[in-house]
Amino acid sequence: MDDPLAWSADDQEQALRTIAPWYDLDFGPLSADIEMLLQLTAPAQRVLELGAGSGRIAVDLAAAGRQVTAVDSSPAMLAIGEPRMRGTGVDVRRADMRCMTPIGEFDRVVCGLSSFQHLLCRSDQLAALRNARQHLAAGGQLIIDWTAPRPDDLDPTPPQLRLEWTRQADSGALVTKSAAQELALDRECGDALDQALPIAWITYQYDAIGREGAVQRSLARFPLRVNLNAGEMAGLLAEAGLHPIDWFGSWFFAPAGDGDRLIVIAEAAS
Repeated sequence: MDDPLAWSADDQEQALRTIAPWYDLDFGPLSADIEMLLQLTAPAQRVLELGAGSGRIAVDLAAAGRQVTAVDSSPAMLAIGEPRMRGTGVDVRRADMRCMTPIGEFDRVVCGLSSFQHLLCRSDQLAALRNARQHLAAGGQLIIDWTAPRPDDLDPTPPQLRLEWTRQADSGALVTKSAAQELALDRECGDALDQALPIAWITYQYDAIGREGAVQRSLARFPLRVNLNAGEMAGLLAEAGLHPIDWFGSWFFAPAGDGDRLIVIAEAAS
């Protein structure tokens, strides 16, 4: 498939089925974003996580005393995450963040680790933001964390897989991850009013080397919205009835523009 705007929910689930067995080995070592969210929430607060995946964030927030509800639309990711999330008291729901039925009011709604970038079209982004706003209690805040724009986001050069890490799995297998990013769309096409550009194809390749030297290769390719800047996000928030109250550029609260992340904290507009 060459058109990322033709990407379907089934296509996404197929990619996630490939990634899911390696997700915790890949992203499990991250902790700085969770520490940030612990500082932006408080014990006993009601927290809704959108795009919870394997529960990496939800489990730690619940263990620290937050009342967490975790939402994800992927059966493959929930198959991994649901048992341990429920084991820490997390209320797990399978739902789409764009169109989920209201399930209550929350002090914090969190969309972490670039989950928002899987929403490729402006209409999908606005639907998710409006849905998040419906779930905010009075005085509640929405927290979105995504990858800051990078110079190579718009690089048309054909990509090459680059080794990101080598780690040992619980099975004893030695696993390597290589990744590549390829610019897919950087101009208007189709319904120009519904564009959310640019979009890149992301490739993840996991190679697991067993004890006897046999190699198991898992390859996933999926589209991702890239180069999403603060100005564009501010416009989306305003259209969804939300108002940004703070911005950061890293999980360590660097000023926006001074790090490799963009984090916005927003509240319902008066």
